[in-house]
Amino acid sequence: MSQSPQSGSSSTVASGDRSRQGHKTARNQEFLAFFLSTRSDRATLSWTVLTQIGLAGLGVGALCYLALSFVSEGAASCAGVVSGAIAFAFFLRRARRSAARANATTALAKALLDANRECLKLLDADGRMVRISEYGAELMEASAPEQLAGSNWLGFWSGEDATAAHDAFHAAMSGARATFRGSCPTTSGAPKTWHSRLIPIENGDGGVEGVICASQDMTQQAELAAALCARETLMSEMEAHVGLCFYSYNADFTGFHHISAGCAAVFGLDAQTFRESPQAWMALVLQEDLPQLTAAMRRIAESKVSQKALYRIRRLDGNVRWIQSTGSPVLDSAGNVARIVGISEDVTAEQDRLAELDRLAFTDSLTGLANRAALMCRIDERCRKQAPFALMFIDLDRFKVLNDTLGHTAADRLLKSLSRVIRAALPADAFLARLGGDEFAVLIDGAKHKDPLAEIARATLDALVQADQAHRAGTITASIGISVFPENGGNRETLLTSADIAMYAAKKAGRNGYRFADKDSSERIVDFELERDLPAALAKKEFQLHYQAIHEPHTREVRSVEALIRWRHPERGLVSPGVFIPILEESGFIAEVGAWVMDDALRQLALWRQAGARALGVSVNVSARQLRDATIVDVVDEALRRHALPASTLQLELTESALMDDPSLAQRTLGALKKLGVRIAIDDFGTGYSSLRYLADFAPDCVKIDRSFITRMESDQATRSIVCGIIQMCHTLGLSVTAEGVEETAQLELLRHAQCDFVQGFLLSRPVAPDDVLGLPIATPSALID
Repeated sequence: MSQSPQSGSSSTVASGDRSRQGHKTARNQEFLAFFLSTRSDRATLSWTVLTQIGLAGLGVGALCYLALSFVSEGAASCAGVVSGAIAFAFFLRRARRSAARANATTALAKALLDANRECLKLLDADGRMVRISEYGAELMEASAPEQLAGSNWLGFWSGEDATAAHDAFHAAMSGARATFRGSCPTTSGAPKTWHSRLIPIENGDGGVEGVICASQDMTQQAELAAALCARETLMSEMEAHVGLCFYSYNADFTGFHHISAGCAAVFGLDAQTFRESPQAWMALVLQEDLPQLTAAMRRIAESKVSQKALYRIRRLDGNVRWIQSTGSPVLDSAGNVARIVGISEDVTAEQDRLAELDRLAFTDSLTGLANRAALMCRIDERCRKQAPFALMFIDLDRFKVLNDTLGHTAADRLLKSLSRVIRAALPADAFLARLGGDEFAVLIDGAKHKDPLAEIARATLDALVQADQAHRAGTITASIGISVFPENGGNRETLLTSADIAMYAAKKAGRNGYRFADKDSSERIVDFELERDLPAALAKKEFQLHYQAIHEPHTREVRSVEALIRWRHPERGLVSPGVFIPILEESGFIAEVGAWVMDDALRQLALWRQAGARALGVSVNVSARQLRDATIVDVVDEALRRHALPASTLQLELTESALMDDPSLAQRTLGALKKLGVRIAIDDFGTGYSSLRYLADFAPDCVKIDRSFITRMESDQATRSIVCGIIQMCHTLGLSVTAEGVEETAQLELLRHAQCDFVQGFLLSRPVAPDDVLGLPIATPSALID
């Protein structure tokens, strides 16, 4: 259906098209003739019509009879009957054809009107509505077609639309078809937009007696077109003024479906350039940024996910700009990328702002050097690269005195001057930072040997002395501490602490010197780091208990096991008890860890006994700090009750140092523990100067001979005699004896001969995990611990 591009326009059928119109008319006549012929045999006639036809047939027969009656009476009668019958048949056929045509015409018109979705109007030669279709009346919001009968159709239009309506009507009255588009109100006054076709009704003599006007309601389409136009106008205005580049790319980035006018503000290229040369913008991208940009574009097409890319371009005017582009794939029904849409914007101002914030965040405001935050980032970067480097701590000696003497303003000027002095004394590629106050730090890459680092340190100290003479501000010296990666630490904290410790060592040595981090400082750092990790270790269940069996020397049956704590550090692996136990003691964390050891060892013993090891006992070590804690008795009592164990199954092992730290307190505490029924053992017996004394003072149940005696038994007769004497003396006092550190068969045989009660050492069993204890030769219930 053709329609005029604007309201109020009209058009007529050109004279050159009349031949085609005539051809269409002939084809339409053939269609009507076929339709009418199919209905002709099915027409029925009323009795009135049949009577009229009968009378006409009788009249024809009577005429024939009268005409021939003069010739012969018989012939006249016969001719009258025949002619009457023929006339009846003729008139009957004509009547049926006429009735069929009328019926068919009526039925066809009704069907066409019902099928038509236009406002059909029959206009007379004056432009008045003779009739309007039922559906047309509904479109005009009339109550019935009769409401509009006789209305002046030309009067419905106004302005330019009235002119177009008149032109179209006069063209139709001249015999040409015409169309126009315009707006006119309905009977309720509501405006509607119509696309009207005017078709002339010919009178058969070459003239036109009326016009059929078929109008299509285009109101919704017009409103939609107006909305789309307004939206397109709005989008065009936004694209042109917001400074953003909107685009729609081919799936393979070979061409643009759309590119907004904002591309000129972003890339400095107009939209026409983008359409003619889709890759022209990529020629502006800096070479170092191109790989990550093309990788992002490739990920959009291959992974079918949105991507962002931040890159720089050099515009045709030479100006370098930061661009951020976001692309998103649009998928078709098969899940393939149909096109890629997105947006590009110039983010240079934001990048400049971020760069300035970075500069402020990582720059010392006084000296202009890098600050502490920048130093931390640089150290972390170098540690990740795993390349050797050195860290120097430079601390100006007695600068506080100068600060108080000169005043803050003069001291600040001096610091700025000294920062330049230090910078000049360092290698060109060294990284210098001010940590705050009078502290500086230097990073030197590729440092593998101490000699070059020592030369740099000496050169720095010499430069400061020369600056002292120039400024005459008093004695200006410095102390320098040096740590090396990875020798003195594998992370930032360790390296900083190592250098700090070395710097303080230089100060203690008389100032105006340097020191390298050594083994002692590394060990102090390890201790510090382990102490820092201890509180979390218990919560994270990093502590574990292993158990070493205590055997009867003749049968080798296991009578008890000693609980030995292990620390499985997440980074350092298995940490030796000799390393972390002293830290637990110094930090005071030993009480909490000791309570956990007590509870976990008794919990595990209860499980073993439930599994059938009824003769098994457990030994738990108690430190001096635990023994001084008044809660030790309650800790033991509550653990025994919690796990429903006899007190005799628990043996507490204490060293001489723990007992002699506060003998009176230790004696009271041991007395309270023995009232519970637990056994007391003196560990490492024979290593202290007062061993015999505390046998009398503390009345233990068992002594454990230190491994240093057992090791020398086989080769040293005197040691062997001492061991035999200790065993005999303990038996006289009613004490049992356990020998520690048995690693040779000869040692075991000597201890058997000496009637030692129990033995413990690698010869018989090493410390094992809890699940492996039941695999040892555990004594039967008949051999319960005394």
